[in-house]
Amino acid sequence: MRYNQARIAIENHITNCINSNYSHVRIVHGHGTGALRNLTKELFEKSEFINEFYLEQNFIATIGKLNY
Repeated sequence: MRYNQARIAIENHITNCINSNYSHVRIVHGHGTGALRNLTKELFEKSEFINEFYLEQNFIATIGKLNY
């Protein structure tokens, strides 16, 4: 998946989680080069619906707490 495709997919996933009234959103980005992890962090920081986030214990996913 390319960077721009991942950006759209993550934004859509956040929107779907909000529309489903979930309390958290989980993005699995794997280890790799860190590009998807950094993109996830960037999008979570800019999102008005995510007030805090953290890496999962194994560092392959980022969890964001949704704030309505």
